[in-house]
Amino acid sequence: MTHHHARLIAVAIAITVFSAPIYAQQEPDDNSANTIIVPTEMCRGYFLIPLTLAPREGYAEDRTLWLLHDTGAGATYIDPDSMERVTGRRFRVGQRANIRNATAGSVSYDPIRIGIQELDHLSHALGRHVDGIMGFTVFDDVLLTLDYSNHEMRLDRGQLPPPDGETIFDADGPDYRPWITIDFSDRNQVMLIDSGAARYSLAVKELKQFEIILPPRLADSAIRMRDVERRSAARASEDARIGPHTLIAPTLVSTSGTQFIGGQVMRHFIWTFDQSTERVRMVRHDPDTPITFEPVYGHGMVLGHHREGFRIEDILANTPASNADVQAGDIITHWNGVTATAKGCEPEGHNPLTLTIRRGSTVLDVILDLFPLVD
Repeated sequence: MTHHHARLIAVAIAITVFSAPIYAQQEPDDNSANTIIVPTEMCRGYFLIPLTLAPREGYAEDRTLWLLHDTGAGATYIDPDSMERVTGRRFRVGQRANIRNATAGSVSYDPIRIGIQELDHLSHALGRHVDGIMGFTVFDDVLLTLDYSNHEMRLDRGQLPPPDGETIFDADGPDYRPWITIDFSDRNQVMLIDSGAARYSLAVKELKQFEIILPPRLADSAIRMRDVERRSAARASEDARIGPHTLIAPTLVSTSGTQFIGGQVMRHFIWTFDQSTERVRMVRHDPDTPITFEPVYGHGMVLGHHREGFRIEDILANTPASNADVQAGDIITHWNGVTATAKGCEPEGHNPLTLTIRRGSTVLDVILDLFPLVD
C-alpha cells in the first residue's frame, strides 16, 4: 500500500462500537450492532456526507461541510470559499490544511488532511450546494460499505476473506484506490471503481478498439478540476462481465485518463471495501434482474463554470443544442426556471429542457428537445 493522503484516525464517538478486537479474515456482519451508519444524502447517484466541525466561539454557527464521497479520489479537497465560511480564514488554491475535531453522526474524524481546490462546478453539476470531495483513504482502517439499494453508507470492523471470484475480489491496482477486472470477449481491463462518476457506466481508452454497434460519437463533456474533457460514447455490441455478473451491452465512454467503472454499474451492487487487504466485496441487491443500460442522452453543450451558472464553450454537432438557438459564449443562468445550484437532486429525465440564457444584454428562453445520442 502507498502512503495515504488522508487518514481516519478515530472512527467512533461511542467507543464501545469499535472496542471489539479485530481478527484476521473476520467476516463483517452488516446487520450487527457493531455497524455504524454514516449520515448521508443521495444526490443524482452520489453519496454526500455532512461533515461538521466542532463549535468554537467567534466562528460561524454553521460549520457543516457537505462532501461528495469519491472512491476514485486519492485525496480530500475542499473549496476555498467553504473553508473560509467555517474557519474565518482565507486559503489559497493548492494549499494543504488539516481539519480537526469533525464529526458525521457518530463518526469522528481527527485529523483529515485536505487540499484546497476550486469546486464550484460540483454544485452546478449536481444542482445543490457541495463543499468538497472526500477521498477514498479517509476510511482506510475500517470496512466501508456503499449500499446503493438502500442509499446507505456503513462502517464495520473486520476483514474481508480471501477472493473467491464470486463475491470477493482482489482490488489491488496501480495505486491505493480500488480496482477490479472487467472481462470482454477479447480482453481483460483493470478499471478503477469510481463512485465519483455516477453518470457513467464504463470509461475506456481507445474506444474504437472495442466491439461496438455504431462508430463513437461526441456525446458528453466532463468538467474536471482544471479543464473540460470531451467524451465520445458508443454501445458495446457484446456483453462484459465482472466475475459471475453479466453487464448486457454496456454503454462505453472515452477517457484520456484512468479507465473506470461508474455509478451506472455500481448502483446494481452493494460494495464493501477493505483497504487493509485490498479487497472488495460486491453483492447484487436484485440478482434476478438483468443489468442493462439506458441510452446515452445529452444536450450537446460543452459547459464551463461561470459565476452566474454555466458558460457555453462549444456545441457538439448533431445534438439537441445544435438544433436550438444557443451559441458559444452564451451564459446559462437558469434550468427549467431555477438557478443551476437550485435544480435539486431529482433526475431531470428526458423531457424538453428550458434554458434561460444571457447573450450580451439580451435574456432569452431556449427549449432543447432532448434525444438519445447513443441508443
